[in-house]
Amino acid sequence: MLVIAHHHISDPEGFWKAAKEETQHLPDTLKVLGIYPSADTKMGTCLWDATSAEEVQAYLEKHTGNFATNFCYEVNVAESMGLPVQQPDLAHAN
Repeated sequence: MLVIAHHHISDPEGFWKAAKEETQHLPDTLKVLGIYPSADTKMGTCLWDATSAEEVQAYLEKHTGNFATNFCYEVNVAESMGLPVQQPDLAHAN
């Protein structure tokens, strides 16, 4: 499923450093499809492929919770526009 994560960042330097490091070591059930920081880097929005919004939320809280308030939700794919084309992912088929 597609999940949006919004980040309200209190420590931009710490957040983006942690984000860069952590996205290199994601569990098999998480994949970042897009990262969209604001011009001042104090906010960001990311698009994830995950098994649930709760999984993304828990991961972000563990790894970036000291630097930002994160809010995650499942994307309503049927009502969306401009989403990337998704290929079937056997890791998420269960």
